[in-house]
Amino acid sequence: MFADSHCHLYEFENPVEIVSAAKKENVQKIVSCAVGMESMRKSMDFSEIEGVFNCFGVHPANCLSMNEMEIEKALEFIESNSKKCIGIGEIGLDFKYAQSFGQKEKQISLFKKQIALSEKLDLPIVVHSRMARKECVELLLENNAEKVLLHWFSGSKSLLEKIVEKNFFISVGPSVMFNGFSNDFVREIPLQNLLLETDSPVMFSGKKSFPQWIPKVAEKVAELKKVSIGEIEKETFKNAQNLFGF
Repeated sequence: MFADSHCHLYEFENPVEIVSAAKKENVQKIVSCAVGMESMRKSMDFSEIEGVFNCFGVHPANCLSMNEMEIEKALEFIESNSKKCIGIGEIGLDFKYAQSFGQKEKQISLFKKQIALSEKLDLPIVVHSRMARKECVELLLENNAEKVLLHWFSGSKSLLEKIVEKNFFISVGPSVMFNGFSNDFVREIPLQNLLLETDSPVMFSGKKSFPQWIPKVAEKVAELKKVSIGEIEKETFKNAQNLFGF
């Protein structure tokens, strides 16, 4: 069976139907990552759907429009509803949107707080790192993060070595089917550090993605790594279980 380690079910009008379609493709576990208060509230009932799991967090791009009181309330919401989630995410840095020093510092401060919260709650974290990959990895190391999924990540060989050394995970998504720029990096990710994701409903080449795409992602990853799709299925599901505990 397969697991979609990162998507956003609350963005679909019909999440139950989306989950049902995924299960028909043998995607039996789906992790839906929230990005702020509205999406966390929308996701509260997902834990009642068999095979669906929540991650709660504040996305770095979203925090820029929040004041300190709103951020603290969001962190309190995560802690008080930790039984409804299996991870803290989607969190991290996004320097596409944080261009001033003050904006970057605000994202960094929140990232540190959410790493600390994950340690307090003994939950893994799902990390967003757009235009800040090196900074994210350095902060994870400096703040002693342990259970980490770097979502939609690619980077230098030296960054990959640090990630592997810390036993962090990297999730690979539909971009491997539509854009070859990251394929060389995917080939280098050890199987024991690899997960699959869709980030659905993100668009790829004008097409909305769905959790049911995971077997197609697995097929492309198997081709890139020159192993069987069965091995990708087995290893990535085991890795998802090890990280999230489902």
